[in-house]
Amino acid sequence: MAYRIVFTMLMFIVLFNGITDWYFYKRVLQRFNAPQWLKKTHICISLFFVAYVIFLIYKFINPYTDPTSTVYVWGTYTFLLFYLPKLAFLLLSWPELIWKKTKGFSIAGGVLGLTIAGCMLWGSLVGRFQFQENKVNIPSERLPKAFDGYTVVQFSDTHLGNFGHDNSIIQEMVDRINATHPDLIVFTGDLVNTKSGEIDRFYPILTKLKARDGVYSIMGNHDYGDYVYWRKPYEHQENLDNLHKKQASLGWKMLNNRSVYLHRGNDSIALIGVENWGEPPFHQYGNLTMAMKNVNSTCYKLLLSHNPEHWRRIILPNIKYDIDLTLAGHTHAWQMAIKIGNKRYSPAAFKYPNWGGLSEEKGKYLYVNEGIGYVMWPMRFGTGPEITVLRLFKN
Repeated sequence: MAYRIVFTMLMFIVLFNGITDWYFYKRVLQRFNAPQWLKKTHICISLFFVAYVIFLIYKFINPYTDPTSTVYVWGTYTFLLFYLPKLAFLLLSWPELIWKKTKGFSIAGGVLGLTIAGCMLWGSLVGRFQFQENKVNIPSERLPKAFDGYTVVQFSDTHLGNFGHDNSIIQEMVDRINATHPDLIVFTGDLVNTKSGEIDRFYPILTKLKARDGVYSIMGNHDYGDYVYWRKPYEHQENLDNLHKKQASLGWKMLNNRSVYLHRGNDSIALIGVENWGEPPFHQYGNLTMAMKNVNSTCYKLLLSHNPEHWRRIILPNIKYDIDLTLAGHTHAWQMAIKIGNKRYSPAAFKYPNWGGLSEEKGKYLYVNEGIGYVMWPMRFGTGPEITVLRLFKN
């Protein structure tokens, strides 16, 4: 049955590629009398991607294949860069096959195709390196006077495995964070893609993160190694244990369903962390009740929770939790956003009502950091790597 599904997928993709390539060849290369070398190059690239798709499906039959591997991510992205603009042209220009007197459909298709290609190239070559440092003020009547002006720097979703041997983004991230001289640094999950070993080559850089009250972190869905088929069951647990040990050796304090108090003189606030609160197909590791068991109900509460849906589905409806500020990540804004006027829009909104930035309901605040790294698409368009500087103040 599995091989029939794979064969069907393969036939569909090859057919899709063939129709798209043939249409582009006839409507563009032949119509505008392109030179023979360009026509032959187009055919060779088309055949190469057919071979690549066959290879990719063959590899993914193997359960030990890592779908987040840099080779597969960039290979698939290049495939999409070659086909999505042509598909856009096809979808908009085909009416000219019926109404042959107009050229408006082809022009619209060409503009859309070039726009898609341009955005993808810009996002991968420029956008994913352009940091955004967002400064946000969070008011609260419950904040102790001693914490008025307290600075929290949040970063999230580094996905270290995607950077290979390029340390520049992580180095810039650390330099920018340290330059803010924060009281507290928090990391809201997805340090790695799949395996704890991804930390090793960035270890000397990450140890340099400094804040007055230290660095605290939580787990994201990728940190558990659930995207890898482990040859031996104990390897999965070993990987998780190693991730904990490596973060501890960085000097980071992990809040795995637990809380701590941060002090300023006689005043204090609670810093709470939950493991990943996942939606299907992600596992539910987060336990807010356990994390808050030693927290004073009247104190100011700052929660780290990877998935912003935790805030909407659990924290807002349950007054007993009484969380003042929740910091999350996870969405990456799907690595695509545009700003129109004073508002930003992202396709991530189809899945996450709170996909980025600051939200407030019922006096409770949520900030969703859009992450440093990437998943699936090695690009960022309109949503560069984010460092958030949050200032707490008493109103």
